Amino acid sequence: MKKVLYFLFTIWILLWAQVVSNHFLGGTLFAVQWILIAVLHFGLRRGPWTGEWMGFSWGILVDSSSLGLVGVHAILYTLAGYSAGMFRRQLDASKPWTQTIFTWMVTLVYFVLYLLVERFFSINEGTFQWACLTVPIMNAIVAPLVFFALDFWADVWDMKPIEH
Repeated sequence: MKKVLYFLFTIWILLWAQVVSNHFLGGTLFAVQWILIAVLHFGLRRGPWTGEWMGFSWGILVDSSSLGLVGVHAILYTLAGYSAGMFRRQLDASKPWTQTIFTWMVTLVYFVLYLLVERFFSINEGTFQWACLTVPIMNAIVAPLVFFALDFWADVWDMKPIEH
């Protein structure tokens, strides 16, 4: 029961952090994708299964609350969580530089895939949002803080991952 509550509260808190961040900073040069960083954290710390399920859960919730293509965030967050989990043995996720560089690279790939899917399946030709070019940099800057906060949150709940 404790594990279920830990994951539910984590999903709920970070979903609301993303909503508030998008409301106040969305479309500006200071936008951050809190959920993507958290998905990378869960993939790097707990493995591909947890990373992909957390990514899928957050992605479905984001897709259900947006007016865009349904399933795009779910697929991309799932891929990000799974890939982070697959790289967890090769990367030292406790180092801030690793967190920063890995988050920057995954955010770049995320945006390229998102723009490709959006252009391929979208009916309307939307304008390109130049502010999204700064999101990978902002994600990379904030990633060590999010990793630290989520590690602290896991300590509070006594939910440290078990190595297999």
